[in-house]
Amino acid sequence: MKIKDVVCIMGISTIILGCGTTRPKVELGKFSFEYDGKRYDIKCVTPTSQEGYNLLIQEEGKKILLKVVDKEQDGFLDEVRVGHISLEKAQEIYREGITAAKKKGVVKKRTFARVYRTSDSLNDYILRSYILVIGEDYNKFSILKKQENEDEIVFIDLDADGSLDKIERGVGNLEQYQSFYQKVLDNGLSERKVVKTKGVYHVVVGY
Repeated sequence: MKIKDVVCIMGISTIILGCGTTRPKVELGKFSFEYDGKRYDIKCVTPTSQEGYNLLIQEEGKKILLKVVDKEQDGFLDEVRVGHISLEKAQEIYREGITAAKKKGVVKKRTFARVYRTSDSLNDYILRSYILVIGEDYNKFSILKKQENEDEIVFIDLDADGSLDKIERGVGNLEQYQSFYQKVLDNGLSERKVVKTKGVYHVVVGY
C-alpha cells in the first residue's frame, strides 16, 4: 500500500500569487532534454496550498506543438492538451525525460501530503485527497483485504462529495463498498484527520 512519491523538477524560481499575509508561493521548475533528435521540456508548477502539476512541452519558436499534463505529478501523464500524439507515446517521451533529469540530479520527490490510513479486522484502507491546480478535486479510496490474497481495489470519488463514482483498479461493486468509504470518512472526521467543507471531504495536510 505504498504511496507514490510526487515527481517534480527542482525549482528555478519562486513566485507569489495574490495579496495579503497568506499569499501562496508557487515554485517553478524546468528541465530540457532531447528525444529522437527533438527537444522537449518538462515544466513543473508546485504551489504550497495545492497539489502541483507537470507539463511535457515541445515548442517551435513561440508556437507550442505539444502540451501534455501530469495532473498529480506522479510520473504518469493524464491528458494531451495540444498536439497529435497518443498518451502512450507521450508517456514514453516523458519517462525518458524524467530518467534524464534524475541522472542530472534535478528531480525532487515530495511525499504525498494528503493521505489518511486506517484499518479494521477485515481490511486496510487508504484515503488520498487531490486538490489540483489543473482539474477538479477528487478522492482516491483504496482497500486491501487482510484475509484474502487479492490485489488492492481502488475507487474514485470524482467530486470528493462522499460518493464513489468509479473503480480505477480491481474488481468490486460501488454500492457494496460505499459503506466502507463512508465509515473511513466518518473515522477521519472524528479523528480530525479529514475535514468536510461545503459537502466536500478532504484529508488534512500534515495532521
